[in-house]
Amino acid sequence: MKKLKVLLADDSIVYRKIITKAVELTNLAVVDDVATNGNLAIEKLKTSAYDVVLLDVNMPELDGIETLKIIKKNWNKTPVIMISGFGGKDAYITIKALELGALDFIVKPLEENYDKNMEIVMNYLKVLFNQIHMEKSRTNKFSDKNHINKNNFKNNFKNKVNKFDLVVIASSTGGPIALENLLKGLSEDFNKKVLIVQHMPPDFTRVLAESLDKISAIKVVEGNDFDKVRSGLAIIAPGGHHMTIDKKGSQFNIRINSDKYINGVRPSADVLFKSIAKKYKGSNILSIILTGMGSDGLDGIRELKENCNCYCITQSERTCVVYGMPRCIEEEGLSDESIDLDKIADRIQQIIRFGS
Repeated sequence: MKKLKVLLADDSIVYRKIITKAVELTNLAVVDDVATNGNLAIEKLKTSAYDVVLLDVNMPELDGIETLKIIKKNWNKTPVIMISGFGGKDAYITIKALELGALDFIVKPLEENYDKNMEIVMNYLKVLFNQIHMEKSRTNKFSDKNHINKNNFKNNFKNKVNKFDLVVIASSTGGPIALENLLKGLSEDFNKKVLIVQHMPPDFTRVLAESLDKISAIKVVEGNDFDKVRSGLAIIAPGGHHMTIDKKGSQFNIRINSDKYINGVRPSADVLFKSIAKKYKGSNILSIILTGMGSDGLDGIRELKENCNCYCITQSERTCVVYGMPRCIEEEGLSDESIDLDKIADRIQQIIRFGS
């Protein structure tokens, strides 16, 4: 497999060396050139072809956001991975970059536990580079229409059901923009309980929740321990923590923990879904699996199907940034429908009003 050519744009010589090392350790890519600011990165893109750009959010002369805008306008097919500091102002800038079309982001390794953090960065880059290789080699074989999956899993819905007790959503790479698309498509009278898992580090989910809350008809918050699950509220699992469900009497609350990583991520959709399968046993659950790498959510959907009346929508391949999580659900026959992203919000409301 030919290694990807990477353009690395970062004004810090220390982090250029660190990120270059992480790229080389993946054995899937090589840093072909470097730039110390956004203007130089643009000039290099004008004269050479690169498979991916690693772009620091904070640079002199032309910052990461402005550089990204120019790249997306002139080299839209070139994937851009942002390099972010840990939380704070960088988190806001990074979320904005994702909204503008960045593929994903990595967080710079901290000095504390440097080797472990370097390994995390390297492993994540490895997954992203593998995905970019796949995107470069695959051919588009999409139908012009959405399709209903003829799954081999026993569908618990014998009759139409429109009184759903809970809506659950899982997403990863490409998820922030997919969530924005979905949530802003919900009408003002949407009053269902919504729980969301988006793979992100601490603090980034808080910023994401704030951003989504501004465009959504329903309230969107980052979850805190013992928050009540209530109608008209979407709760996002906090980055770096798992979210589960607890029940006292008739009231459902969320619980937050820092247990071990599942499927290499924390928060994990499987952790939340399995908890819901136990606490909401026999209830009607509407699940949506959006764009993302890996298979997180697969085991959880299986348990929801076994223990609840679970109807599952997956995002269509042609509208996914990364068709990993939805693909796993599809291939296991657990998806009831595969739908283009811009139609999911309307379909959710249709199902809730008229049944599945």
